[in-house]
Amino acid sequence: MPGRLSSYDDTAFKREITTKFGTFRDDIIVLKKRYNIAPTIDLPIYTNAGVYTYAHFGLIPSWAKERRSMQVNARSETVFEKSSFKEAYKQRRCLIPVNGYFEWKKDTATKKSRPHFIVSARHEYFAFAGIYETWYDNALKKPILTCALLTTEPNDKIATIHDRMPVILESDEWEVWIDDKSTYAQRNRLYTPLASEKIRYFPVSDVVNSVKNDSVECIEEVAEIEPRQRTLF
Repeated sequence: MPGRLSSYDDTAFKREITTKFGTFRDDIIVLKKRYNIAPTIDLPIYTNAGVYTYAHFGLIPSWAKERRSMQVNARSETVFEKSSFKEAYKQRRCLIPVNGYFEWKKDTATKKSRPHFIVSARHEYFAFAGIYETWYDNALKKPILTCALLTTEPNDKIATIHDRMPVILESDEWEVWIDDKSTYAQRNRLYTPLASEKIRYFPVSDVVNSVKNDSVECIEEVAEIEPRQRTLF
């Protein structure tokens, strides 16, 4: 389950958005660098209304009474029928740009799960297929924007870490995803996993395990632990 993300440089994404769709409303202006985004933390999204803004990571249905009803992932196979997601899927689809995301893989030497950072092998970022919703927060006395990312079956590379991966869209697929006139059949064709050669991953420090840590150290590659050979003495 992609539940930890990293978003620290949106330059290339904003340039590509301008090329694809022209001018847009930029509510973010200067991106706040976040290296360890966990659920409930705001992250950038580009909505089908042509707005680049922040949204709470974890979609809360408009009818939900409590924040704990949030979900950060929506299965692409069932997103159109689940009560929590179906209205957002019909009307409020978005792109979620991230520089990478984290998954945990069991280390054969230590038998412990070790964090790995997953990034594009070709670009500076990924664009996830997402959905968004507005929910009224009684504690804050105002509506907030919330979002979730879609998941699909993993490619061969990601399957060595996890049994799901985000729906990662190429730039020529963006319009189909956010276009109000696109059909279910057109969108369903987007749910194939991104090819393995377009992704790479590497181990990172355990500092990312704590949501309190949000520095560049979270995404810095560290050496693999070599298995220790046993001796007879």
